[in-house]
Amino acid sequence: MTPVRLIAADMDGTFLDDHSTFDHDRFQQVYTQLQERGIRFVAASGNQTIKMQRLFADFPNVDFIGQNGAEIQLHGEPLTAATFAPETVTKMLQIMTAYPAAQVAVCGIETVWIRQDADPQFAANMRGYYPHVTAVPDLAPYTQDIVKFDMIGDPQAMDKLTEPLRQSLAGLAVPTASGTGIIDLIQPGLDKAWALHQLSQRLAIAPAEMWAFGDGANDLSMFRYVGHSVAMANAAVAIRRAADAVAPANTASGVLAYIEQHVLAKTR
Repeated sequence: MTPVRLIAADMDGTFLDDHSTFDHDRFQQVYTQLQERGIRFVAASGNQTIKMQRLFADFPNVDFIGQNGAEIQLHGEPLTAATFAPETVTKMLQIMTAYPAAQVAVCGIETVWIRQDADPQFAANMRGYYPHVTAVPDLAPYTQDIVKFDMIGDPQAMDKLTEPLRQSLAGLAVPTASGTGIIDLIQPGLDKAWALHQLSQRLAIAPAEMWAFGDGANDLSMFRYVGHSVAMANAAVAIRRAADAVAPANTASGVLAYIEQHVLAKTR
């Protein structure tokens, strides 16, 4: 197997446990050994980069792929973000009114906007998921520096929306399922694989030298891009089948366990 030089790990349901945290002491040991071997660790998530920066505040050399690929930050460099054109945001907000089953969040680089009349549970979930959530009377004015949209609702209802959204938003955005009852609307072509390609170019690391861990449909582009893909034991069957290997569940620090066994134990 080609030596690994970069490891990208999805966050929720993959690297993080069901309480949205991780074993800091164990990661410190793994992280130190990765650095000694010149292997970069990339947190690759649908989360905003600013949230992940707080999560990894004790690990300043971690790299970030945020907002499902639209944001990239290498340690020591400014955050770069690709955003929707304002006119595209306006069109998308108009289209999304045809799907009342879904609650909508407009995600900027630092702030996420939701409607003041949004479902209280949805609003609470958003405030738990994003650091800066602002409730406003109308989403229409917020068109600048928008990175992605979240559409959230009943899981069964949302499953039925993916294909209609794909058709109605063709050329504007791509619906990507990132979790139960959650659809992210991302910029065409700007997924996690696109972000890894940018890192490949900037760091001179070949895709074959990259590993990726994930548990959801929004991780499949990474699986196709990298040299070695690893699904979590808690992932759906289709995700596990798409990967080269399966790691223990996120609740058992599966990413760290897999790295310890298949990277660090073999490079001492």
